[in-house]
Amino acid sequence: MKLKRFYIGFIIFYLIYAAVISLYLFNLKPGYVPDLYKGTVADPTTFMTMEQIIEAHHLDLIYYFTFFLQTPLDFLLLILLMAFSKRLRDKTKTIFKKSFWQIGFYYLIFSMLITLLYLPLELFFYYLNHKYGLSDQSLLSVARDLGISFTLDIVLVVPLLWLFYWVVKKFPKKWWLITWGASIPLTIIAMFLIPVLIMPLYNEYKPLDNKELKAEIQELADEAGIPDAKILEMNMSKQTNTINAFVTGIGSNMQIVIGDTAIKEMTTEEIKFVMAHEIGHYKLKHIYVGLAVSLLITFFVIFGGYLLYNFLIKRFGHLWGVEGQHDLAALPLLLLTISLISFIISPISNFQIRYQENAADEYAIEMTQNKEAAVSAFQTLTKNIKSTGYEPTPIHFFLGTHPRITERIDFMAEYDLDQER
Repeated sequence: MKLKRFYIGFIIFYLIYAAVISLYLFNLKPGYVPDLYKGTVADPTTFMTMEQIIEAHHLDLIYYFTFFLQTPLDFLLLILLMAFSKRLRDKTKTIFKKSFWQIGFYYLIFSMLITLLYLPLELFFYYLNHKYGLSDQSLLSVARDLGISFTLDIVLVVPLLWLFYWVVKKFPKKWWLITWGASIPLTIIAMFLIPVLIMPLYNEYKPLDNKELKAEIQELADEAGIPDAKILEMNMSKQTNTINAFVTGIGSNMQIVIGDTAIKEMTTEEIKFVMAHEIGHYKLKHIYVGLAVSLLITFFVIFGGYLLYNFLIKRFGHLWGVEGQHDLAALPLLLLTISLISFIISPISNFQIRYQENAADEYAIEMTQNKEAAVSAFQTLTKNIKSTGYEPTPIHFFLGTHPRITERIDFMAEYDLDQER
């Protein structure tokens, strides 16, 4: 009866919520920027056609609607899966005697179910990306990437999940602290191994062929104190037509990577600015600061998840047949609590990332001393990703992992290269 009231209440809340979100989003105007930016190089109307602006606006609305309407449904889905979880747990116990294989079988079925439930959304965005020219990836290639991701998820998560439940059973009051402590070396190990073992499974990485461009990037790397970094080109066009570049790894595994889409779409001067920005993240120690902040946020996510997880089990666990916090049947509830706390904390994480992006922008403009290239690079990026460049404040609060492109263009255009630092 309690769950029935919850579901009815959720439906009523969701309908009201969806109506409010729709009313807000449908009142957004294509190409809107504050008066401060109107008519400047940061205004999309000065470097995009009205057709491009309207197309970008439509895409923005789709992404906004998807985020705000899907997020509550994601949480609800995990609650609904609790009704199925007890039967799956019981089934695993009849098939396997060892806890490792019970967890492996449970997680395999659970992951397959989640994948199938979200498959229509994946296909929708596949269609959308092709319709708007954001991707030319074939369905076979998409299926291959999904297969790799699914396999990696099973292979990597099942042993960790088994260890997690062992810790929960042995240390019912301290498992959250032990879990957080274990996340520190695991995160550092991942930073070493992902560039070498995981990323090449999806894309080809090769030394940058363009020797002139490579020399320009190498000069930037030398000035930043990373002369031994690998400068690589990635066949990003396999999945997307959008521009990207990044610096990944630490120590001897450091890689400066530029997508072939950036080489195709941008001028050499624009690429220099983009790569100076990425190299700036290394020079300003953002990799290490980001790691520290990530671990701090993880601490609060795990601790908050622990408190909420135990509360929900004590209050509602009997309704789902959950025997305690160590019960495998409570996995959807555990994922719900972690997801919910992560969502609540995400604006803090986004703010920290935006701060680093702004600092890397300033580093890049100081290194390249080319305001025109910086401005045109961001204008090219805006058109390439088919965005209008300015997220309204409520949306930016939740989705803004980077500063608004409009603000970044204006910052570059107004930047005084002659001022003393």
